[in-house]
Amino acid sequence: MASEETVVRFLPDDPQSTAPVALAVVWPTAQHVAMITRWPQLAALLGATWDECRQRTERYCMLVADHGLRTVLLPGDVSGFEAFLSATGAAEPSQQDLFAYPDLRTVDRSCMTSWPPASKAPCWCGSGARYKRCCRPRGSDLR
Repeated sequence: MASEETVVRFLPDDPQSTAPVALAVVWPTAQHVAMITRWPQLAALLGATWDECRQRTERYCMLVADHGLRTVLLPGDVSGFEAFLSATGAAEPSQQDLFAYPDLRTVDRSCMTSWPPASKAPCWCGSGARYKRCCRPRGSDLR
């Protein structure tokens, strides 16, 4: 995230919780590369490398947790982001577009994961590896 401002959104029609939930869009490696290739100016917001993007995502999740909220992570994809931009009439993406993506009314909730995952759970980054072997060791220097 570009700043430490927490963006909180409600998940519509969520029978399990009426409390605010922070959404973090996770850009898997290939999608991150595609985003930066398509819109180089987004490197300042997402991170120039995927590891920078991962670090920013984890910092955001920690900040949200420090404020007593829960976080859910949702994988982003370039084609979905392009469709979102088209639907909103944006020619070039802005920071506000990144914060507004995706339209939560159309999200497949089965793709969401809670953060932090259990150490033996699949990593939130989409690598397929267990969290304790993947992003957890690399994230230990974030606090």
